[in-house]
Amino acid sequence: MPNLNPALKAVSGISRVAALVGLYVLLAIAILVSVDVTVRKLFNVAFVGTDELAGYALAMATSWSLSYAFLQGSHIRVNVVHMNLKPAAQAWLDILAVLTMAVMVGLLAWQVALLSFDSWSFSAVSNTPLRVPLWVPQVIYLAGVLLFLASALVVLLESLRRIARRDYLAVVALVEEREQAGEYAQ
Repeated sequence: MPNLNPALKAVSGISRVAALVGLYVLLAIAILVSVDVTVRKLFNVAFVGTDELAGYALAMATSWSLSYAFLQGSHIRVNVVHMNLKPAAQAWLDILAVLTMAVMVGLLAWQVALLSFDSWSFSAVSNTPLRVPLWVPQVIYLAGVLLFLASALVVLLESLRRIARRDYLAVVALVEEREQAGEYAQ
């Protein structure tokens, strides 16, 4: 992405690292589950909490990769209307989409923060042998959601900056879904 402002570069770098951490966590949990299944089959012994840890790992990896996927243009969207508009209309529609996403992610972040605070306030723990304090995985999940929100806000502000210069194609290039961008073009 040419002409990126420093905030967009920073959030892109952080998002890439977060997605890689999520990937390695998923890899580690896949190995743990594989070892658990093998040990259970061979020695009739099961590890305690593998399924619980796998659930936490999946939630963490998902939330930590949302920002990276967004910044790489990998989130799926319906382009039927978008692709038939002029660049200025496409840019404004992209800004509306990013604004809507930012509001929705902001609401999600708010609710997860409230849930995390409640879990911490009440010393809530998982109803499993591990007795994990629930605020811990919730805060880890919240970190990914907040990174996603930061990415959306930075992209929104950068899009508004570019549209103020009437650089509509730059807005579309910043926000568009790159995996299928040329698939529907004729």
